[in-house]
Amino acid sequence: MVNFTKFGLIISSVVFFSVINGFAQQSEIQDISNLEFSRMDKDQSGFISSSEMQTYQTDKFNELDKDQSGDLTADELALDRTKMHQPADKNMDGKITQEESSSQFKEYFQQMDKDKDGQVSEAEYTDYWKLINKF
Repeated sequence: MVNFTKFGLIISSVVFFSVINGFAQQSEIQDISNLEFSRMDKDQSGFISSSEMQTYQTDKFNELDKDQSGDLTADELALDRTKMHQPADKNMDGKITQEESSSQFKEYFQQMDKDKDGQVSEAEYTDYWKLINKF
């Protein structure tokens, strides 16, 4: 016969640690989000312009492209803590070109710029990544 008290304790522990792990992941995502917003906002205006987003994209792509091949491979993408480049592989050939990356970041900008004023506020940026990461 199953001891329901022990079973309940085990289930409670699993749920507790899952929740704690979820909070830790959310906190890490939020920290990355804040850091990346600051990196994008070159003029420290509190907003990201389309050109700042594209400059960031180029810098980040070049930073990740360790072998300087002009493509991001799966191994190089694994180093991207932001995971911003992963959806860019539209032709699903297993690598991301500079053009695919640039196109993805233009798409991000359009999605983030909710009020369509041509710039992304920190709130718009944070809200977007909260929605994407569901926290």
